Amino acid sequence: MKNRISVLGLAFAVALPLLTVSCSNDDDDELVGNWVRVSDLDGKARSNASSFAIGSKGYITGGYDGESYYNDLWSYDASTNSWTQKADFPGVKRSSAVGFATNSYGYVGTGYDGLNKLNDFYKYDPSSNSWSQIGDFPGTGRYAALAFAIGTNGYVGTGYDGSELKDFYKYDETTQTWSSIVSLGGAKRRDGAAFVINNIAYVGFGTHNGTYQSDFWAYDPSTETWTKKADTYDEDDYDVKRSSPAAFAMGGLGYVTTGTYSGVTATTWSYSPTANSWTQKAILKVLPEKVQWHLHSTIMDMC
Repeated sequence: MKNRISVLGLAFAVALPLLTVSCSNDDDDELVGNWVRVSDLDGKARSNASSFAIGSKGYITGGYDGESYYNDLWSYDASTNSWTQKADFPGVKRSSAVGFATNSYGYVGTGYDGLNKLNDFYKYDPSSNSWSQIGDFPGTGRYAALAFAIGTNGYVGTGYDGSELKDFYKYDETTQTWSSIVSLGGAKRRDGAAFVINNIAYVGFGTHNGTYQSDFWAYDPSTETWTKKADTYDEDDYDVKRSSPAAFAMGGLGYVTTGTYSGVTATTWSYSPTANSWTQKAILKVLPEKVQWHLHSTIMDMC
């Protein structure tokens, strides 16, 4: 497949900073942050893979390269800067599935296999390197949804089942059951993103009927409520809108980077829950400009 670089799902950076940053006292106009390339994925290049992190390791599986769908699972170890192939994902090969992880297990489900919009779900146990099927996701079969985990609960919502969605569901790892929760407060969307800071999930981005969405929301599981936060677009100040971004959280801040916005973008922004504001960071410039940024093994730690 020509001109497609494999870009690792940055969502697993919540627990796994794969890139380091060197901060400087240069001109104040320079954007903070320094992207550093790490080991490329040993598997084949692909787009729309799923990712999760458990402890100090990140995992990706699935995806699509324009011809084939995948179900291989790869683990990245930051301490050795190396990839190890693990047990294949047992479901049908797919792309645009979601992944999330609790402290003990990774979970992958939904997606698209080229014919069907899926709602099956699977649990990965890193201690035994094995998968087991859990109860099906209770919403409609879909792809391009988003997911996050808080404590022992996983959350899956939005996506596309023939039209954009905003419903949300919780998976309780203790009882091994799904239940519906209040829908996302904002617009329906596909290809959105989420990150978690201090047990609060922040959700936004994506498109609805081809229009980029700028509303941004926080979900508090203790009250089961959504609260609107600073939009990802301000006419006079900033524009963070995009579809299919990579998102992660470190050091009390959330980050979004890459994705598409009237073409491929490599801009990076951080969100501060304390200030409820967006700040631009260093642009990801490791790879050629015209790359489909879905899956390359790069992540950063920002000052």
